[in-house]
Amino acid sequence: MKKNVIYLVIIALLAFAVVYLFKFKGNSASIASQLKDFAIADTAEISRVVITDKQGKILVLKKEKSGWFVNDTIPARKDIVQVLLETLKRIEVKSPVNKPMRENVMKQLSTGAIKVQVYQNNDLQKSFFVGGPTMDGTGTFMILADADEPLITHIPGFDGYLTVRFNTNAEIWRDREIFRYYPSFIDAIEVKYPTSPAESFVLKVANKDQVSIANGKGEMVKGNVNADFLRSYLAAYMDIQYENIIQLALSTRDSVLVPQNLLASITVVNKEGAKKSIQIFKRYWNGRAFVNKGTEVEFDQDRVFVVINGQLVANGQYRTFNKLIVRYQDFTNPPIQSKN
Repeated sequence: MKKNVIYLVIIALLAFAVVYLFKFKGNSASIASQLKDFAIADTAEISRVVITDKQGKILVLKKEKSGWFVNDTIPARKDIVQVLLETLKRIEVKSPVNKPMRENVMKQLSTGAIKVQVYQNNDLQKSFFVGGPTMDGTGTFMILADADEPLITHIPGFDGYLTVRFNTNAEIWRDREIFRYYPSFIDAIEVKYPTSPAESFVLKVANKDQVSIANGKGEMVKGNVNADFLRSYLAAYMDIQYENIIQLALSTRDSVLVPQNLLASITVVNKEGAKKSIQIFKRYWNGRAFVNKGTEVEFDQDRVFVVINGQLVANGQYRTFNKLIVRYQDFTNPPIQSKN
């Protein structure tokens, strides 16, 4: 009888031990796994990403119905947002930080790391800190917000580090598109040339097959319309981008964005009545000489200044904006000779 009791006690203890191991050790393993898991499986559900640098500068990326926005008001570049989302989806732990380096890496992370917070439906799903690259430049030091141990992360197949993908400079994230209109979404385009009014024109788009063309005086186009040229011109407005935003001091702005340097003014109205305007100026810099084929010239031969909606000033390339700077006469077949 006593032996049976002893056997039962032993069996109970063994059962308890098994339950303990499975329950508590299993939970510990799960917690340990979570403290190494930087990735977001379903990036389509991400609603907001907050990036804070070591100076306390905050950048907020937020998804709206019309797309992603930077700091609530600035449309975000689709390509760079996609890179961020791919990073959040594919990031993996490459290895732990070896013991000799651990203390130094922790100091670096505590003083100079970039904090990243990822939200899904406004609930915080992931929070981690991004440090600098490893010595070989193929890994990135990171640590999750609730973890004690730093780790080396990477994206399989990518030979580089990830820190630069978490930038707080809003201008880097800003969408560079000026015009992004399908022809059927355009209601009107007005192009004015201050020095050549006879070459100015207005296009009124009723539909893709019905477009009226008038010159700067309101006179309708005479002759056969070059349909191929017209289609090509309207299609150019699907993708017109600037190079970069520039900050001009007021004194500089007043001396370089002057009427005599204005090449053209373009206004586009979409079918909803929203208007966007640009002014294209020759790129002149207070007497600074530009070099073209070994010869000094007054104006840049490759780039222009573009003023967007009377506010932002950007650099643009002639090869982009020359698609828009055409003459009223070019829409006829054959082109009408200008009589300025």
